[in-house]
Amino acid sequence: MGGLDMAVLASSKTVPLGRMLFVEKQGYSRERLVIEASGPYSITENEQCFVIRNEDCCKAIVVTVRADGGEN
Repeated sequence: MGGLDMAVLASSKTVPLGRMLFVEKQGYSRERLVIEASGPYSITENEQCFVIRNEDCCKAIVVTVRADGGEN
């Protein structure tokens, strides 16, 4: 089953216009993330978290972040 299990790091979070969502890394790498968003976004990271920024020009977006549940 490895690889089919997905850990939910953030579920249906609203990110207002021009704002960011900070998601704790919990040991996952950026390559293991699966991001579902209702609009355009950009992603960066620092030592502690992933930073997802709303890049929509006019409205808030809803974001869900999952990570491949394989090896941590």
